Amino acid sequence: MLTPMDIHNKEFKRGFRGYSEEDVDSFMSDLAADYEKVYRDYCELQEKCEKLQDKLNQYERMETTMNNTLMLAQQTADNVKVTAQKEAELIVQEAQNNLQKSKQELDYIMAKTREFREKCRAILTSQIRLLDDMTLDQSGHDNVDGATTNDVQENDDAKTDEV
Repeated sequence: MLTPMDIHNKEFKRGFRGYSEEDVDSFMSDLAADYEKVYRDYCELQEKCEKLQDKLNQYERMETTMNNTLMLAQQTADNVKVTAQKEAELIVQEAQNNLQKSKQELDYIMAKTREFREKCRAILTSQIRLLDDMTLDQSGHDNVDGATTNDVQENDDAKTDEV
């Protein structure tokens, strides 16, 4: 590209009856001044264009970074959602297992309680019969002989062992 200095320093050969040297110099001077202004404007615009291109590149990099960040955030959110769902399922499963275990323990305790009541009822019934028998025997006799007392004691020991 031609520079203003090139125009300013341009010299023409002189010929016989050529152009007026003064007119050519004046025109060249005006042309150099105008061209210098245009050239400066061009350089400024070129510099602005480079700066704008740099900014555009920066914005494009930022856009790419933001898009990548957004995609990563979406993937992370999806992963968190899946993980939370799995954890919730595990918690529900554990709660169901605990409930089942508690029900089994309750059933076992209830069965043992029934069994204990039945044994206690059997022992008490046996003791009541024994007392009734003793009462009948005592109403007929004022003294209970030692053999009967020993039988009662052995019967009590046997019933206690059953419990």
